Amino acid sequence: MLFHIGTTPVYNHFDRDTKILEILGAGLDCIFNGPAAVIVFFVISGFCIHYPQSKGGKINVLEFLTRRYIRILIPLLVCMAGTYLMGLPTDTVGDLVGWSIECELVYYTAYPIIYKFSKKIGWSWMIAIMLPVSLVYVSMTVPNAMMYPSFGLIGNSLLGFPCWLLGCKLAHIQKPKRKTRSIWFSRITIMLCSMLTFSLMLHAKIGFPWTLNFFAIGVFFWLGHEITYYMQHPQSTLIESAGRWSYSLYLMHGPLAEWIDRFQLELSPSILYWTIRLGLILYLSYLFYLFIEKPSHQLARWVSGRLSHRENTVI
Repeated sequence: MLFHIGTTPVYNHFDRDTKILEILGAGLDCIFNGPAAVIVFFVISGFCIHYPQSKGGKINVLEFLTRRYIRILIPLLVCMAGTYLMGLPTDTVGDLVGWSIECELVYYTAYPIIYKFSKKIGWSWMIAIMLPVSLVYVSMTVPNAMMYPSFGLIGNSLLGFPCWLLGCKLAHIQKPKRKTRSIWFSRITIMLCSMLTFSLMLHAKIGFPWTLNFFAIGVFFWLGHEITYYMQHPQSTLIESAGRWSYSLYLMHGPLAEWIDRFQLELSPSILYWTIRLGLILYLSYLFYLFIEKPSHQLARWVSGRLSHRENTVI
């Protein structure tokens, strides 16, 4: 969100006239990396989809796909309709950040086949094959692309596929015997890696398609550390509860930011305006969750519950 709507303008007011301030400013420029956050989202998505089957269970294909489609598509379509009615662009690559959702729908649709295939060769081999395949695809299509979603629906899905598979493999992590105490080294390291990929894009012109799939490997180990840590230190936090409506925030932050900017408040571009704008985006996104996303989740559960009692294709 902060990558797209802009961070607080506080540090824009100091002069970068020394080497230290220049380095500090460059670091602040890269601290919020939206494309890297999408990669984390891909890994978490693969984890969440595969976790229920990680013990070798079977998939009721119709129930699985219906539940996924309802949960994802109703909020997306409502968001696109509202955006259109407000006279805002509905480009799913830019304004709505919907390209990753389109990739998700591809992965969900293919998952029953992917799951069956994984039983034959394993998740590690699938990742080992798809990672170089994705990079070869980049080199043969748009090797100079700076942004990750530069290859169309199928190309974007192919590029992000190894990241999603890493999440599926992550679902097999078991509770460790060794006690995990500190988590901050992993958190700081992955943040620095995120900043590095952004810096390479800005200053070395090495695009995200070349770096973020390797970043996903670091995300795999970081999230694995998070999982084992919270297995041993169970707790509930405000940030964790906010994850319930993060999809609404993901969908709505772009259109809401542009809609708020249309009022051309005299406060812009002050820190006060940035704070008000951010607060409105969070508040209105939460309302979207309450009235659109949450009911769609409830509908998905109800429909899938009805389908679970019928004879459907099972893998």
